[in-house]
Amino acid sequence: MEVDTSTEAKTNKTSNYFKLIYKYVYIVGWPNFWTSRPDVPVTIIKYHKKSAIFLDGLCLILVVLELVGIFTQPNLSEKQKSDGKLLGFAHIFLGSYGYILSFYQDNIRAMTYSLTVELKKCYNDYEIEKEMTKKARRHSIAYCLIVISALVSYGVDGFMTCYVTKAGTFVTVITAWPDVNDVSYPADYFRVFAYILWWIFMIRVSGVYVMLISTLVCLGYQYKNLQSYFYSLDGIFEKDHLTSEQKEETYENGLKLGINMHARTLWCTRECEKSYMGVVSGQIVVNITVIILLMAQMLTTERTFGAVAAIVSTMTAMLISTGFFMWNAGDVAVEAASLSTAMFSSGWQNCRGDTSVRVRKLLVVAMRQAQVPVSIGALGIITLSYESYVSIVKSSYSVFSVLY
Repeated sequence: MEVDTSTEAKTNKTSNYFKLIYKYVYIVGWPNFWTSRPDVPVTIIKYHKKSAIFLDGLCLILVVLELVGIFTQPNLSEKQKSDGKLLGFAHIFLGSYGYILSFYQDNIRAMTYSLTVELKKCYNDYEIEKEMTKKARRHSIAYCLIVISALVSYGVDGFMTCYVTKAGTFVTVITAWPDVNDVSYPADYFRVFAYILWWIFMIRVSGVYVMLISTLVCLGYQYKNLQSYFYSLDGIFEKDHLTSEQKEETYENGLKLGINMHARTLWCTRECEKSYMGVVSGQIVVNITVIILLMAQMLTTERTFGAVAAIVSTMTAMLISTGFFMWNAGDVAVEAASLSTAMFSSGWQNCRGDTSVRVRKLLVVAMRQAQVPVSIGALGIITLSYESYVSIVKSSYSVFSVLY
């Protein structure tokens, strides 16, 4: 297995991937979460603050119009009433995620730099890193495609209602103005404008989601990288050009380095939980509420192709986006639990005399620390895992069955 143990390494696939992610996040109007200046044209940097304020204003206008529209639109169908409540409620949470992360900007910068640069300088298994970047890219692209499909399905539903069945106007998001039955040109133009605003809003939210998904994937694979490191220490005793004393000294120094890497990885895990807890907690609340509203909407909505596609795509987007958080956080717990086995298999039994005593003491302490369960929580009561994801989905259906 090809491995880089050079302390001079400064760039790698992981850091390059995160630079690309943070570049996208920066372009859509959020702060720079990388430690250096983003790799974008100088013009974008020059006008970034003003454009970010402008985008914030547009998104705020959309959310306010949606909330006011819940109370001021008198001629809504049952589906439109449900859509207004669903999107208005969800967008309050989704719109706040970027500002929550902005508050933890320094924490995220330090954590990301440790994961992608500092820890990779100590040891970097290229095969594991390649697998990590593929998974992070695959999950991020899948999430973006799901969001796009949900937005497109609402547009298709509005288009079919307006131009195919001619049963109404082009309505995607319910806003305070115009009335859904208003067929004037200004009303039509504003509805298209509101739909474009919705795309802008979700593109910005997608940046936050991609950040969190990529960070959780990277964190899980960092524990795999640590396992690979400890397993590789056993190979020190197979080097014929070293004396027994040199092998033991090299192993002891390597073991200390691995323990320090583990401590740094645990710190990154705590920083990840602290920085992203608001986003994950909000996502769980939104997931439960939106799923309940969508199931209720399915009961009361006319079963046209556009309406059903909009409901199914939105439900799929919610379930899979929450799943990406909880599945990858579950991977972190699973990989961290396997670390003590890798430590035990690191080759300590080849040491003799005083070195054996020292390394055994170090290993006992390190393995006890590695056996402490590692988890990422949300809402102060939920541990993100495969089991809790299933429980959340079941609880949404249970609440729905009780209410309806």
